[in-house]
Amino acid sequence: MNKEFFSILVVCAFILWMTGVVILFVILLKKYTFGKWDAAHPNPHFGETMAIPRGFFRSTLTLSLLFFMILFYVGDFYFDFGSGKLNEITTAFEMMLTFYFGAKVMHHLASNDKNKTKALVEELKADNEVAIPENKGDFNDNEAVG
Repeated sequence: MNKEFFSILVVCAFILWMTGVVILFVILLKKYTFGKWDAAHPNPHFGETMAIPRGFFRSTLTLSLLFFMILFYVGDFYFDFGSGKLNEITTAFEMMLTFYFGAKVMHHLASNDKNKTKALVEELKADNEVAIPENKGDFNDNEAVG
């Protein structure tokens, strides 16, 4: 396999991948954004971007990056580009994935912790039948200024 053939293969893979993404996007637009929704059967994804299911754009971007990283690695394996650029691209890809999934994990942990705390407070209220004072917003006082 020579470099010209591989570059043609990469271009064809890129075109095929992007065509699939665009077709999927058009299908989702037709189904969710421009679908026949009414008051009895509303769009369940109404508040999301373009009324498409949550996470579609992020997941498509992540899978596209992964697909192209695999192409870069295959090219480097066969042709040994040796420029060191692949290491920089790999580091950037790893950082994007790390921050994306790290932020998602922290979001889920925080929301899960908030839900557990609310459930615990409700359980304590029901068990003890004691009124637990609401947060009065002590930080609004001038004395709370640090």
